[in-house]
Amino acid sequence: MAIPSFSRIFENRRIYFWRKMNIKLLCLGLLTACTAVPVALQAQTDPMFTHFTYNKLLYNPAYAGASGQFCLNAITHQQWLGYDDESKLLKTEAKGNGLMTSDNFAKNVAPRTNGLGFSAPVIVKGNNYGGAFLAMIHDKIAYETNVSIRGGLSGAYTLSSGANIRLGFDFTSYTKQLDVTGLRYHDPGDPNIPTTSSPDTKVEFGAGAYYSDPNIMDGAFIGVSMTHLNPQTFSYGPGGTVNITTNRHLYIVGGYKQENFLGNPSLKLEPSFLIKTVMGKGGMVKPQLDLQGMATWQDLFAGGVNMRVYGAGFESFSLMFGYYPPLLGGSSSQKLRVGYAYDLSTNKILRASGGSHELQVNYCFMVTLPDRPPVKYRHPLYMDRPYTLD
Repeated sequence: MAIPSFSRIFENRRIYFWRKMNIKLLCLGLLTACTAVPVALQAQTDPMFTHFTYNKLLYNPAYAGASGQFCLNAITHQQWLGYDDESKLLKTEAKGNGLMTSDNFAKNVAPRTNGLGFSAPVIVKGNNYGGAFLAMIHDKIAYETNVSIRGGLSGAYTLSSGANIRLGFDFTSYTKQLDVTGLRYHDPGDPNIPTTSSPDTKVEFGAGAYYSDPNIMDGAFIGVSMTHLNPQTFSYGPGGTVNITTNRHLYIVGGYKQENFLGNPSLKLEPSFLIKTVMGKGGMVKPQLDLQGMATWQDLFAGGVNMRVYGAGFESFSLMFGYYPPLLGGSSSQKLRVGYAYDLSTNKILRASGGSHELQVNYCFMVTLPDRPPVKYRHPLYMDRPYTLD
């Protein structure tokens, strides 16, 4: 009988990362999966980010090149700080129940996510025709590691009014791996126990659309995207003892910008929202809504809040801060943003966690090709003419 150590987190994020934890049911589910016949679980696989408006590229390929600059995005999300594996308690309980114990229990089993992306625009004669991007996400949940490498393209069309419509697609190399050293079991010879940590890699696709209009307020946008369009099944254990199938994820993001907020030319307000849900075999899972408001002062300092709503109540409340270090004397050819968010859960997870931390960095720049020097041609009949003549 195999029981993954601290499976309550391992399976919680997998079923649906914004669903409240139910420890007893999760442990029971994993126990059944590891001891019965091979089963297939419908899995949530995408991580969540509080700075979603500054990292649209990580879930919507249509945004590639939308800024008109070359952009590098980096983000790290440390969820549920202090939510550790109680190794000593688990080992004591296991020993008292006659179970085998291990010294390989992880210290921190809360989700940890790191993302990195790079995008480049396709600009011809001053017109933005789309872009290309490459991104990577490393997501560790308890004893499971998920690594996705995504690449994609976008195409853009600008209307006569100045509004911009973009369509994009991406392909993802997705890898799942389970650290079997964290498993505790009764029978070392149980054939249903995963004994190797070999990764399983599959290819999936995603697509999205993005619309922006500078004539609405001082700039408004809305995007719709879906990941895992072709859900894949990943196997753990010999002969596919435990099979995990990904689900399609739907994202809807929107917002606008208002200059001269409260009549102050130094203030700018940027409210936004994000709706996300999982499209499972049983239909749409109850969506989660993020409501966010950021105010920027003199394009230098920013502050705001994010409220994450699930069902009829709040899931978490976040404080957000941003800083735009001036580069090249305030030149618009380069732009750097550093952001930080502190999330505080409002559900029962608060009893065991000190909150979540997120740090993100965006750096955008222009690449200007040097002017081609003029080429002068001379006819042989005029080789001896003065150099001052052209």
